[in-house]
Amino acid sequence: METNEIKSGCLCGSGEYIVIACSGACDLGQVTDLVARELRDNKVRKMNCLAAVGAGINPTIESFKSANLLLLDGCPVDCGKKILEQAGIENFHYIRITDLGYIKGQTQVTEGIIKEVYEKVEAIY
Repeated sequence: METNEIKSGCLCGSGEYIVIACSGACDLGQVTDLVARELRDNKVRKMNCLAAVGAGINPTIESFKSANLLLLDGCPVDCGKKILEQAGIENFHYIRITDLGYIKGQTQVTEGIIKEVYEKVEAIY
């Protein structure tokens, strides 16, 4: 289930908030990775590993099913989304960076771009 609901408030007592990113080889994969790390560093969400889902690590898959999960995908190939869906994870928040106006293969990975994307995703609950 895709949601892009944005709420205000704190994360106190609201369950586990996790961010995962498709850290693909393109520029937007690098952006998703860096934004996810910044969300982690700012204690907005805990960062976890999408590769663990792809590898079929069952404890990770099961914990993701009950977490407040945010997936950052870089482009319309939707690798991260496909990995989650193949693992039976359906309830997650989803942001595709190209939907925010960035172009795969044409987006410089700069502090300014990271900040812009971060500001668009940090309040997604």
